[in-house]
Amino acid sequence: MWTPFSHALLMGGKPMDIKKAVVLITSAGSQIGSTLAYHFTSLGATVVLCDVNNPQLKQTYQLCSEVSDNVFQFTIHDHSLSSIQDLFGFMDSTVKRSPDVLINALTAEAMPHIFDQQASALFTQRLSLMAATMFSFGQATAERMRQEKKNGVIVNVISHPEYQDLSGFDNATSMVAGFTQSWARELTPFNIRVGGVVPALEHDDAHWAEVQDELIRNTEYIVSNDYFSGRVMAA
Repeated sequence: MWTPFSHALLMGGKPMDIKKAVVLITSAGSQIGSTLAYHFTSLGATVVLCDVNNPQLKQTYQLCSEVSDNVFQFTIHDHSLSSIQDLFGFMDSTVKRSPDVLINALTAEAMPHIFDQQASALFTQRLSLMAATMFSFGQATAERMRQEKKNGVIVNVISHPEYQDLSGFDNATSMVAGFTQSWARELTPFNIRVGGVVPALEHDDAHWAEVQDELIRNTEYIVSNDYFSGRVMAA
């Protein structure tokens, strides 16, 4: 099901053809990033994987390379604008195209309880990192889409590595909803759609595989449907 944080915004242009799209996936070494990458690779998209330097990024690349030759990987130093511009430079020289679709894959970390002695610093650190990552990629990609007059799509997807401690989901979900609504309003005039996908909190770890499958399906749904924007779907 989806949760309508705001009304759908009717968009112009043609529906997204995933097989002809360049899909950029952030945090591609994470569990959710890797699963999304494999799914869109299997659908025939040209997929660009990026993450900070870690062995998991290479594993995702190897996995996706088994089903397609149109897979590229790029290691970013951090989530700064300069690093993202280096990524776009890599795409210009190898893929020869900028992203049609940005999938911001985010992992919601557990948040400290309010009575924890170090709660303030840890809360600020984790929340600010998630916000900065989501905003930096969204801003840079939206600007590139606007310059090239693309009917682009940005999807913010959050997940959890273990799905045991849900203390960070409320904050992450609120952040995704806020970014999704505000970006959709700003980017609608440029035919750039924005959506979000979050897990429903009532699920437990026994159903995590089904929840993850639903996250993937909802992400594909948002990318494929040219009328979907300004809303967050709950899996």
